[in-house]
Amino acid sequence: MDTIICDIAKNRMEKDFNEALQYLGLFVSAIRFDDSAGLSVILEISVFKGNTSCA
Repeated sequence: MDTIICDIAKNRMEKDFNEALQYLGLFVSAIRFDDSAGLSVILEISVFKGNTSCA
């Protein structure tokens, strides 16, 4: 599923998720699409370094 459309969607999703997660001190470190059983979006989320006060 690696196409230019996939890259555009991935970049847009990462930007939107990062904007939403910034308040919590989190960011998207990876996005993958899995089409083995329908379409799934897999997000890997990380904590900003030094921000360990998240509950």
